[in-house]
Amino acid sequence: MAAETYKMSASAVIVTILLFVLLVGGGLAGCPYYKVWERKMAGQAELQYQQGARQALIAQAAAEDEAAIKRAEAATRRVLGWTDAAKRGCAELGRSGDRQCEEQLLKDAATYSIAKEGHEGVIISVGAPVSVAVDPNARRTASE
Repeated sequence: MAAETYKMSASAVIVTILLFVLLVGGGLAGCPYYKVWERKMAGQAELQYQQGARQALIAQAAAEDEAAIKRAEAATRRVLGWTDAAKRGCAELGRSGDRQCEEQLLKDAATYSIAKEGHEGVIISVGAPVSVAVDPNARRTASE
């Protein structure tokens, strides 16, 4: 009986060693495949992140374009309003059709608007519409 127990124990040890060798060998053989798979998954995650970032930049650019268009439309409406107000103002002063009167009122309106918005600017030409040069980098004093 002791011999049978010994034979079973020896066969159990041999089976355990074989399983260990197979496990280690399988791990060594599978390790490169795992690394390739891991890198592939990391690459896909980075690609998805970059695509999301790209879509966010595209959406931001579209919003900035739309905002610029709206600002330009508002500026155009404002200048047209100034022009109309200048014509009516000169007409009320009895100077209907007086171009010099209209240009002076347009200059005053544009200067007031620039000052109200907190920009420093100068009227570079008056006509329909009024052109205004604004220097956003100009230093503002504490009194403004």
